[in-house]
Amino acid sequence: MICMDMIPQNEEDRLQNLKKYKILYTKSEPIFDQLAAITVTMLNTPIAMINFVDRHKVWTKANQIGESGLEIDRQSCLCSLAILNESVTVFEDITKELYLNSNPLLAGEFGLKFYAAAPIVTKEGFNIGSVCIMDKIARTFSVSEQKKLTWVASMVSVEMHKRIDSRHKFA
Repeated sequence: MICMDMIPQNEEDRLQNLKKYKILYTKSEPIFDQLAAITVTMLNTPIAMINFVDRHKVWTKANQIGESGLEIDRQSCLCSLAILNESVTVFEDITKELYLNSNPLLAGEFGLKFYAAAPIVTKEGFNIGSVCIMDKIARTFSVSEQKKLTWVASMVSVEMHKRIDSRHKFA
């Protein structure tokens, strides 16, 4: 069961918009793999992912090593929180966020301490996913770095819009 606080008010419209892009559960694509790899290098972090938030799962389109297809329950994925915000979501030290301490990605052996995500916004204005970075150490995240993460998320949006535009050209 997903916490209602993690559900945008426009959830049904958002999900319909996400489906329009036909990006969920698709094969790895070099452009998205490259954007994740660039994000790791540009922001000096060990993990970067391009994730899309479906009804019950958060699905990974790409990460920094070219993998896709990872699925995480929406209720335990911080990207579910990131799509609720219009700007970058940042947890510089997750251990200070008491309401997140029971999250399985934060507690236990994986032990994330830092998380930042910029929403992926469609032309229609829906936050359908995020570009996120993570680390096992707490760190500061400057305004300049937030702008870079937002820039990558906007590049993901551009690539997604190309999918729609190319389908209309051949329709």
